[in-house]
Amino acid sequence: MLADGLTASDALSHLATLDEVAQDTIRHAPINALAYGLMGEIRLAEGERQTADALFDIALALSRTESNALQRTLARAIEREDYSAAIEKLDIFFRRWPARFSTFAPAISQLLRTPGGYETALSTLAAEPPWRSQLLQYLDKDPGSIDLAYRLQLDLNGNREITRPREIGSTLSGLLRNKQYDQAYRLFLLTLNETDRANYGYVFNGSFDLESSGRPFDWKFESRPGVNISREAMDISDGQNFWLKLQFLGKPVKKVDVGQYLHLPAGQYTLTVGIDASDLNLPKGLYMHIDCIDPKREVSRINVPPGNYQNETLEAHFMVPDSICKMFRFALGTDLIAESFRYRYSGILAIDNVSLTRTGS
Repeated sequence: MLADGLTASDALSHLATLDEVAQDTIRHAPINALAYGLMGEIRLAEGERQTADALFDIALALSRTESNALQRTLARAIEREDYSAAIEKLDIFFRRWPARFSTFAPAISQLLRTPGGYETALSTLAAEPPWRSQLLQYLDKDPGSIDLAYRLQLDLNGNREITRPREIGSTLSGLLRNKQYDQAYRLFLLTLNETDRANYGYVFNGSFDLESSGRPFDWKFESRPGVNISREAMDISDGQNFWLKLQFLGKPVKKVDVGQYLHLPAGQYTLTVGIDASDLNLPKGLYMHIDCIDPKREVSRINVPPGNYQNETLEAHFMVPDSICKMFRFALGTDLIAESFRYRYSGILAIDNVSLTRTGS
C-alpha cells in the first residue's frame, strides 16, 4: 500500500494518464518544454533513467528555465561531479526563481568543498551574478560555511578594486560572531583600497573623512528616538572636513549607537578625542569607552563634559596586556538604567577626530 491509501496499481494508472496528457500536449504543441519535463518525471518514476535524462535535456533545449528538468539535471550534474554544468544550472535557477534561493543554496556549499566546484563557482561569482551577495550572506550566517565565505572574499577581492564593501562587511561580521578574530582583521586589511589605506590607523577613518562602509572595522552609527546621529561637513562652504554630530532631543537616552571594532596589539596607548558641544545636558553622563569583547571587560573610558565648548580634546591612557584580548570595540554609552523622563538628554555634541597612539610596548 502506498501513502494516503494509494495502491501501486492506482499509481501506475495515474502515471499512464499523465503520460497520455503529456504526449497529447506535445502532439498539439511540440515545443512545450513543460510536457517534456513531465514525461521525464514519469520515465524516472518508472525506472527508465536514461530515457528520463534525454527528455529533460530536450525540455531544457526548448526552455532553459523549465523547472523540473532544471532540478533533475542539476542533481545529475552534481552526481557526475560536472561542476561547470551544476553551477550553470544553479545560476539559471537563482536568476529565474530568486525566492527559492534557500532551497538550493546548500548545493553551492557542497560544490565549494571540491576543488573543481570552487574554481567554477569563483569564476561565476567574479562575473557578479545578481545572486552573489545573497549567496555570500548565506555562507556568512552558517557557522559551518563561514570559512568558505572568507576564502571567496579573499579570492574575489584580491588585486581588484573593491566595489562591494558592505558585502565584505557581512563576512567580517560573520567571522566576528564565530570568534574568528584574526581572520576577520586579516580580511579587512587585505580588502582596503587606496583611499581606505590613507585613512587607516588603530582607529579607522578617525576623522570621519569617509562615509561609513558598513564594515565592522569602520564606524557604525544609527539614530535612535532620543538622539539623531549624522556625519556632516564641519564647514558647509568647503565640505572638506567632517565630524560626527549627535543631536540629543530632550528624551532619556539609554544607548548611543556609535562604535567601531579595533585590533590592538599589546602595548601602552593614548586615546585622543576632539569634541565641540552646544548646550549639552547629560543628566546620567555620556562616556566613550574601549572594551575587550572576549573576555568582556572595559579597558579605557573618557567622560564627556556637559555645557558649551569648542575645540576641546579628551585624552585617556591605558595598557593592553599581552595575549589577554583578541578584539576590542570603541563605543559610546550612558549610565542611564531605566528610560525615565526625569533624565532628558539635550544639546549637540560633535566629534571631529578619534585617534589611538601606541606610546610603548
